[in-house]
Amino acid sequence: MITGLKKVVLEVFIGASSRMDLRYHITKGVNLPFRVLPTIKELGRTRTEVNIKVKSLFGAKMFALGVVIKIPVPKKTRKMNFQVTSGKAKYNSAIDCLVWKIRKFPGQTESTLSAEVELILTITEKKSLTRPPIQMEFQVLMSTASGLRVRFLKVWEKSGYNTVEWVR
Repeated sequence: MITGLKKVVLEVFIGASSRMDLRYHITKGVNLPFRVLPTIKELGRTRTEVNIKVKSLFGAKMFALGVVIKIPVPKKTRKMNFQVTSGKAKYNSAIDCLVWKIRKFPGQTESTLSAEVELILTITEKKSLTRPPIQMEFQVLMSTASGLRVRFLKVWEKSGYNTVEWVR
């Protein structure tokens, strides 16, 4: 149940050919479907070790589709070696990211990426690396971060429209 929201009852009258959108906004009690745990170690001036652990926090019977994780790496990256426990990873030099793709990510599991990044040696003074955020794209069907669920949906229409209890 959503914190501070006991029950939502909506009556919407829309023509048969129109799309129906029900929108709500919530700022508290949001449950994220994944936890990303990055560990980055600088091993000297030209090497960095990156370990990313991704845990799925949603139910074991559910799964995420099309998971894409973009891990930014320094612009001075020369070479990269990596291993993943599931999915495929590839270095994309155009966007300076290691792109990790997992087609189907089951609930209550975890996957790990381990990478060693070799940098181009420069003579200039060592500056602390800026670390942009890790980006993640995914789709978890039949799940909402707020916990809102459609338990009853009834459409009265003469054409015999069959309803589906679905939140996306």
